[in-house]
Amino acid sequence: MGRTILPYGTPDPITQAPSRRGILAAMLAEPPPENVARRDAPGARPGAMTPALALHPLFAGISPEALASLERCLQTRRFEAGDIILRAGVPSAELFGLIDGAVRVELAGGGRRLLLLPPQCFGELSALTGDPVSANVVAQRDVRAWVLSAPVLLEAMAQEVAFFRNVATLLGLRLRERTRRAPAARPRVVLVPTGEEGHPNLLAALARGLQHYAPGSEHHESRDDPASGAQRIRRWRDVGPSDAVLLLGTGQAGSAALLAELDADDALLVTADDLRRLPDTHADPIVWRPGALSGAAALQRWCHAVPRDEIDAAASGGDWSRARQPALDHLVRRLCGREVGVAMSVGAAAGLAHLGVLEVLEGDGLPIDFLCGSSMGGAVALAFARFGSARAATENVLRVVADFARARGMQWLPRASLISASRMTTLTRELFGDATFAQLRLPVAVVAADLTMGKRVVLDSGAVAPAARATAAIPGVFAAVRLGDSVLVDGAVVSRLPVDLLAARGCGFRLATLVRPTYPEAPSDAARAADRFEQRLRRPFGLRAAMGGAWRLQGWWDAAAQADRADLSLTVPIPVGEGFNFAAAEAMVDCGRRTALERLPQIRLAMQQVLAPGVP
Repeated sequence: MGRTILPYGTPDPITQAPSRRGILAAMLAEPPPENVARRDAPGARPGAMTPALALHPLFAGISPEALASLERCLQTRRFEAGDIILRAGVPSAELFGLIDGAVRVELAGGGRRLLLLPPQCFGELSALTGDPVSANVVAQRDVRAWVLSAPVLLEAMAQEVAFFRNVATLLGLRLRERTRRAPAARPRVVLVPTGEEGHPNLLAALARGLQHYAPGSEHHESRDDPASGAQRIRRWRDVGPSDAVLLLGTGQAGSAALLAELDADDALLVTADDLRRLPDTHADPIVWRPGALSGAAALQRWCHAVPRDEIDAAASGGDWSRARQPALDHLVRRLCGREVGVAMSVGAAAGLAHLGVLEVLEGDGLPIDFLCGSSMGGAVALAFARFGSARAATENVLRVVADFARARGMQWLPRASLISASRMTTLTRELFGDATFAQLRLPVAVVAADLTMGKRVVLDSGAVAPAARATAAIPGVFAAVRLGDSVLVDGAVVSRLPVDLLAARGCGFRLATLVRPTYPEAPSDAARAADRFEQRLRRPFGLRAAMGGAWRLQGWWDAAAQADRADLSLTVPIPVGEGFNFAAAEAMVDCGRRTALERLPQIRLAMQQVLAPGVP
């Protein structure tokens, strides 16, 4: 049992509220007394931490002056491995932020044990509400942390809008995480056949990655002894941590026998050849390949391509690095539910704003592991994955859109659509060529509506070009697409923002981007907009304005409801009336860029929860 540094329940001198002239001003005028037991010795250079704090998501957007003032109010404390920093059931009035080291969070009732690493924070709920701490926080190894007292925290939130917004985002993420995850979730089992060359190294590399992201995970090899493997799985169900993974390597014979032990929450990590040799299973089949894509594999759905040098480097030891082994890191995060998924809404020409959002995310170095979308959102997802970067996708899409805007390919005597099918086939082939989903840089799923069977269809395998045409085939404007026994049209008919696909894949962070018109807010603007709309209704065939406006509004409300199911949603405002203006494509992309840049601090903070080691 670790030692407790200060008697809990005893207020720290720094937490006593000063006079009404303002907490920050008072503390700047009279520095807090030394806390000899846990505070670093004085003498640190003033402003030394300011650059580091500016990069912390919690302090993003705060003015330099306010940041410097906050730094003077911070304590820096050190704890030895095993020290109890916060004790469950005891009040606390401080927010902690890790600088070095790691802490273990032990939830009440013997539940999950989480590992927090820099730059994560803890203690925010008790600091804001004054309620007792809900979990023990123990130094996993030697720790250095900055500490902000509750009065200073509250005053800073009152004075700095950006800081208030960042803290509110952190609290929202904590609340969503607690309500979304069931505390009694079963530990996951990942079965890995180890018969092929390179698999033993893969198992060791995956085990290191799982310890990084899901502490408490275990890995074993049962070879061709299915009885011991089954016993190990059953025991793991009973005693394994709920957010950890049992990685079980087996021979081919053992794999077939153990499939009956797996359920829908588990995974089977196999090569495409191994998968064909094994019987069906309830588990999620995750396919990987060592190295380049073969010609035969190009006909299959997307799978994880993990270079052998990444596997060998990770298996040999050293610190885990997402930058040095991106493909392997992505696979590990998928196994433990840490993928970053983005769902993109419909929007016709306005949907090009999604390109701007993706540019900002990519430019900031934030990972995008899985994309899905409907209509133009689906087409943008395919373009991003096809060209390998948001910038390249934007350049190519804008080039094709400009070509489309100049020569629309309208039919003189339209039958099923105003734009000819041959015209759209030419454009999509120009953009995607003969690429298949398996050849894309990352996994993508797009939505279309099947008019023959009256159902939603999710396209995630086969040729990309017809899938792009199908998901964006606005009924009556673009021709329906025949794929097999289905006649497919725009995905907006059945799903305007497919956030549910992120949940189905098990993404740990779900970001939704929704484009919609900017409606007037001021009463005077609303009155002018009402006058203009009423004039449109009085014209011949004015019913089109009423029917079209009602249909669009119904769609936006549905999309907004879907966005609420994401961990974070971005609403990109588009000028009214520009939704189908393909000539304004560049302006639409700029709208996406502006919105993403404005929300970038919140996006960083939200993604930190899933990318930081040891946090579910």
